[in-house]
Amino acid sequence: MTELKYILVDDDLVFRELTLQYLSMIPGLELLGTSDNAISAREMILMQQPDMMILDVEMPGLTGLQLLRSLNKTPLTIFISSYPQFAADAFEVDAIDFLVKPFSPERLIKAVDKVRMLYEMRKQDEMADQIPAHNEDSFFIREKSAYVKILFQEVLYIESMADFVSIFLSNGSKKIALVGLKTLEQQLPGHYFIRISRSHIINRSKITAVENAMVYIDKLRLPIGKSYSEEVVQAIIGNSAIKRFI
Repeated sequence: MTELKYILVDDDLVFRELTLQYLSMIPGLELLGTSDNAISAREMILMQQPDMMILDVEMPGLTGLQLLRSLNKTPLTIFISSYPQFAADAFEVDAIDFLVKPFSPERLIKAVDKVRMLYEMRKQDEMADQIPAHNEDSFFIREKSAYVKILFQEVLYIESMADFVSIFLSNGSKKIALVGLKTLEQQLPGHYFIRISRSHIINRSKITAVENAMVYIDKLRLPIGKSYSEEVVQAIIGNSAIKRFI
């Protein structure tokens, strides 16, 4: 089992100790240190370069979100907070998971497992090797020791998940590739795929409707990002819409 080096940042002493107790039950973890504020945590990150960080959102001075935004290279981060409304902001800064206090040991174990999976994927290969050059109708992703072929026509949409992407296929399955959404976007053909938000790339041929800033794939709805809206609608519909006159 891969050992993860981590830090814990939380200004609540009682909950910090409880979280440490939970983490002590998980094998393959090495504690580098704890902090009760984001400023000292930032110094700890720069000096010790942890693999994983358990990070509170609301703290005096610098918040956990501001801390993550201030770093060029971030640890794989699990946010913890008493306020579930911060979840969307946490995933905007590429959180691996978001836990609402109080959480159970089992919920924390599940979050750490997500981090470990991504960490091990990183170690298997460099990002550049994850998506080799595509063919006219397909591309390849790395799965363990093999490259797996995915046909463009099989892809419904692709979703960003921190430093990796989830590729959702028409047969209901999902593939994971250790590559950023922007890098993947640059390597996929624009006549097949279009980026509709910071989090999603969609297969143009699978789109069944566009309505109220939403793209539909049958009953599935994906939001169009505000900064992408005009470009997406024009790219998808263009001049092909048939106007109705009464």
